[in-house]
Amino acid sequence: SVPAIVDIGPGSPTGVASGLGAKFPAKYQHAIFANDWTYGTMYAIHLLPDGAGYVGEAEEFLSGRPLPLTDVLIHPGDGAMYFAIGGRRTQSGVYRVTYVGEESTQPAPPLLETPEQALRRRLEALHEPNAGTIDLSEAFQNLAHPDRLIRYAARVAIERQPTESWVLRALNDERPAGMIEAAIAIARVGDPSFRKAVLTRLNQFSFHSLDSERLPGPNRLSSFPLDLEGQLALVRAYQLVVIRMGPPEGELLRETVQRLEALFPSASAEMNRELAGVLVALNSPTAVAKTVHLMATADDSEIRYASDALLARNVGYATAFSKAADTRPNQQQIAYAYILRTAKVGWTPALRRTYFNWFPRTTPWQGGNSFRGFIENIRKDTLALIEDEEERAAMDALSTREMQRMGSQEFPAPKGPGRVYTVTEAVALAHGNLTKRDFDNGRAMFHGTACASCHRFDGTGGGLGPDLTGSGARYTLQDLLENIIEPSKVISDQYGSEEISLKDGSILVGRAYEADGKLVVSVDPSDPAETVSVPLSDVVERKPYPISMMPPGLINGLNQEELLDLIAYIQSGGNPDHAMFRPKN
Repeated sequence: SVPAIVDIGPGSPTGVASGLGAKFPAKYQHAIFANDWTYGTMYAIHLLPDGAGYVGEAEEFLSGRPLPLTDVLIHPGDGAMYFAIGGRRTQSGVYRVTYVGEESTQPAPPLLETPEQALRRRLEALHEPNAGTIDLSEAFQNLAHPDRLIRYAARVAIERQPTESWVLRALNDERPAGMIEAAIAIARVGDPSFRKAVLTRLNQFSFHSLDSERLPGPNRLSSFPLDLEGQLALVRAYQLVVIRMGPPEGELLRETVQRLEALFPSASAEMNRELAGVLVALNSPTAVAKTVHLMATADDSEIRYASDALLARNVGYATAFSKAADTRPNQQQIAYAYILRTAKVGWTPALRRTYFNWFPRTTPWQGGNSFRGFIENIRKDTLALIEDEEERAAMDALSTREMQRMGSQEFPAPKGPGRVYTVTEAVALAHGNLTKRDFDNGRAMFHGTACASCHRFDGTGGGLGPDLTGSGARYTLQDLLENIIEPSKVISDQYGSEEISLKDGSILVGRAYEADGKLVVSVDPSDPAETVSVPLSDVVERKPYPISMMPPGLINGLNQEELLDLIAYIQSGGNPDHAMFRPKN
């Protein structure tokens, strides 16, 4: 598909009209007027030429509270705007908008067409149903054009022609972007008989991820490294082939899975979501272990839906958005949970427990009216694939139990409200403010954010991560906060995770150690006691894993004062008499 021109955020889109013919100033004659029923706002979308398309800028043209906008038009007779309101038993009405001012309202000349837009229009002329059999030379020439919209227009033009007239030419395209678009075209209009040929060509790419070596390839396609956009396009081409033509079989399946597994996980969260989806669909034996680990360690992100002024126009909806923002539902984790709900291969009892143990942790998250239903549907879909009745019942009970608060029950939970902290913001916040801190609250936050479950501190705590007692002497403030906020940036060789390949083709991901002829692997970052033991003789390969066992964002539930108390507690080594703390009475 083609990208959006502008994102206006939440709303309920209703009527849309061009400003052409309006007796308005020129920029409004070129605008697209778009109604939002929910927040009573009409936008004027101003278009600026950009290559073969446009970039958009949204201006709030008019608004009201309440103003449930339904439709809008420019009257061809008087050049005024007319818009209607109403719906769902609200007060209906029709309004007229005219311009009063000094600017000219004479018909404005059209926006200047870019060369790329002219090319796009020529290609789109080939989309017409009555175009007949045509020369596809220009379309094929532009199938690898740098502009995404031109590539799209060229591909659709090719798709409209009889498949037998272009499929061989498409398969022989030696330009990476051209071959990717050709594969998409064949998948969209071809039949399963082309599946082997398309996947064979896609497998000849030596596309490398942002953190991996290039894979070998037999022809020119292997000599072109792909940037992130190109990698995503290639993975989505694989997805479309599988969706439209069905999964491959035999040696072709093995080769396809092997090539995609070599890129997973990537440094890009977007790439990981796409790779996880296609690998699960192809029954990769390693996809579940890697995706469960990503799900357990995925960072949460700042949720900013719209401006406060916009949300205030509908208090009911605004309350739901505010609650969602305050509870920070982890969108990355939800995406991985959704992908895993159809996985049939690669599950182990420990991975099942890690996965289903996640659902109670979502209890505080809030969203729209359907949010909890979506989470519950994911849970039910995954349960339905467990064949063993006893295990299914156990996972059902585990995933519906009452959530236990992280950390020790002896200490109060963070009060918040939290936020998504960056290293730069946290360092600036702490600089000059680590005086007169609250020792007891710092200790409570150390336990309330589950630091003590993995790290020893002042003689107590877990051993999955390094002892933090002397971190005040070992780390600068920058280093300490970087380790907390971006734990995968630098992973100590003493506490890194491993990817362990087993004889049966499956993998384990986690912190590992050898004991009594077995390899013991801690597989659940949220529960260090959850381990899996396998005979050393079953281990084929062990290699470092690029993602830390420590989940990022653990401090995101803290407010500013709680974070400063926690930093002081860690840097003091747990010494209540340190100069950073105010004296106790």
